[in-house]
Amino acid sequence: MKVGKELIGPAAFYIGLLIAVVAAAAVEPSGKLYGVLAVLGIIVALLNITAEEVNMFMISSIAFIVSALGMRQLIEASGVHLASELTNLAANITVLLGAGVIIIALKAIYKLAKSK
Repeated sequence: MKVGKELIGPAAFYIGLLIAVVAAAAVEPSGKLYGVLAVLGIIVALLNITAEEVNMFMISSIAFIVSALGMRQLIEASGVHLASELTNLAANITVLLGAGVIIIALKAIYKLAKSK
């Protein structure tokens, strides 16, 4: 059974996703919202991602971010109106994941630079 610190990382992830979904429908995007999501993303990255999971985390997060941004551009270029809630949801999750990717990428770069 997980206790204490081991629960913080997963809880931060689920809370971040919940905030991203609820805020997409109920809250106007703002710096405060993105700040909260970024902090949760950093907590998730620092507490959840082990050395063995770095590559999978970075690749899957980057794949999501690039896909979401690419699909948004494709949909807008096609002239289809996308509900603002969907756009906001993609942006919210991108902030949550992106902040974590930055931290993990910096840790990986530091580790690579330090080892030489």
